[in-house]
Amino acid sequence: MPPKKDPVQDRIKAFNSKCEHSDPETVKELVKQLLGDRHCLPVARAAQVSSQRCFYDMEDDLLNAYRRFLKNPVKNDPNCIAKGAIARALVDLDCKDYTFFIAGLHYRQHEPVWGTTVDTAVEVRVSCAMGLAQTSYPRTLIELVATLHDPEAPVRIGAARAIICTQPLAAEAVLRAKALAKDPDFDVTAQVLTALLHVAPEDSRDFVSGYLENQTDPELIEAISFSLGESRLDAALDVLKSCWDNQPLKRKQEHAFLKGAVFHRSEHAFSWLLDVVAEEDRISAMFIIEELAIYRTNERLKAKLQKVVSQRADDKLSDHFHRVWEKELRSE
Repeated sequence: MPPKKDPVQDRIKAFNSKCEHSDPETVKELVKQLLGDRHCLPVARAAQVSSQRCFYDMEDDLLNAYRRFLKNPVKNDPNCIAKGAIARALVDLDCKDYTFFIAGLHYRQHEPVWGTTVDTAVEVRVSCAMGLAQTSYPRTLIELVATLHDPEAPVRIGAARAIICTQPLAAEAVLRAKALAKDPDFDVTAQVLTALLHVAPEDSRDFVSGYLENQTDPELIEAISFSLGESRLDAALDVLKSCWDNQPLKRKQEHAFLKGAVFHRSEHAFSWLLDVVAEEDRISAMFIIEELAIYRTNERLKAKLQKVVSQRADDKLSDHFHRVWEKELRSE
């Protein structure tokens, strides 16, 4: 028997095909039509295309579609598929309707899962946090402070990222207070500290360094170090270096500072890591050699690392370098 046709997927496929061969105005009309679809999946696809094509004048159409899926949402829009895509599109299209974003910050959609319920509106709230931060609403930060205490960790992380876009001095005060309150989720704390370095890099270095140095939980240290590294901020690298230098004993948990620098991927980070390989203990040097192997296609970095290892005249370190880097190359 031939496979049963899926009318919803057929509508999406037809829409995609027409968009590929149509001019922008025709695509815009197609998007408007699909936003009126009764099913959440085609509407989500239409919202995505409106964002990709930068259809800034479709804000009202997107808002109307969003409101339609607020009725009987668990049945009509499970997992907030349509509402989540629409919220993301409105953020991308620089929507200034702060009333929409504030309502989205408070939206919950509890759906049954294995004898309990789960809130599927998390991504809606995350998008609305960033959307509100991009408006000129004067009480934005006050709304985002409440979101920093949302029951869901991803929303709290999203709120911290959104706060970066608000008034720097007030944002710094809010983020410091949140850091000192010690969120139960390590990734939230890591994002809050990283956000601090975004809004006040000079004034926050000592605060973030001191906070990180006073931690004893290896998982928290790792989460903060990785977040700092991935931010690629100059101030974040300064914090990682400071924390490394200030620890007299280079234990396994201190290697998180080095790995954060690996994630930083800047020339300054690589230069510091090469200095550690050249001058510090063998265990730390071997750790860096292993972690830097993810950049094995970077011939310039490889040559510098090989030179530093050679100058140490440490046979075990040299053997380790060749074993790790040549093994990685052979596995490609």
